Amino acid sequence: TPRLTPRLTPRPADSFVPAIRTTSFALLAITLASCSGTTNQPRNDLDYPGTLQSATRLPVEAVWQQRVTAAWQAPGEERQERGFDAALQRSGDSLTVIGLSPMGSVGFSIQQSPTGIDVVNNMPEQMVIPPRFILLDVQRAFFPWMDDPITTGMRMGHKDDEIISETFANGRLTKRTFARLNQQPKGLITIRYEWGKPEWALPTKAILDNAWFGYELTIVTHSETRLEPHLEETRIEETRLEASPDHDEEPGATLR
Repeated sequence: TPRLTPRLTPRPADSFVPAIRTTSFALLAITLASCSGTTNQPRNDLDYPGTLQSATRLPVEAVWQQRVTAAWQAPGEERQERGFDAALQRSGDSLTVIGLSPMGSVGFSIQQSPTGIDVVNNMPEQMVIPPRFILLDVQRAFFPWMDDPITTGMRMGHKDDEIISETFANGRLTKRTFARLNQQPKGLITIRYEWGKPEWALPTKAILDNAWFGYELTIVTHSETRLEPHLEETRIEETRLEASPDHDEEPGATLR
């Protein structure tokens, strides 16, 4: 499977004034840093337990355009929220997560493949959250963790020292939780789902409440573009990453 490399859609010259672009990347970096603004923040890659699954566990090859909002509340402070536009792609045996700055520039891309994790960071600051953490949250939210979904009811299972519970209604997953068998970290990761597009493979809204580290992610998916599977020439060149409907003033980007 060919590696994806971001390419910006041409914009008017004044859209890329260096000072504006720097500020744009800074806002994206602040959003990523938000999840590390609590007292139980993960300090290194070993602090967030969990095993990444193969990209092929996601049964559909597609590009999903999303709006991600991070919320957190440090002790003694008011709740804060920040968001950014993003794209998620599964193509062949690769999973790619792309974060867009408010100006529509590609701030970062994270690609998981059988050979490891590749990161491209276009922001002036280093990513304060290890890329593996971001991939784990994506997979906890959207990947299947147990086989053979049920129609209605609740089920539980074990995987890699974690207890997983899932609740279904009318054939759709409505809630999922993760807990460590040794309670390290304590508490639950809870994801709740809304399905506004029955024909889509992913929910239109997922809210991930990470009590292990004290943050919440709201992921609104506003488009799904299916890819032709198993074709070497398959790319997402023709898919334009538009700003989310609630943020029409933010230009998108095209990825190649």
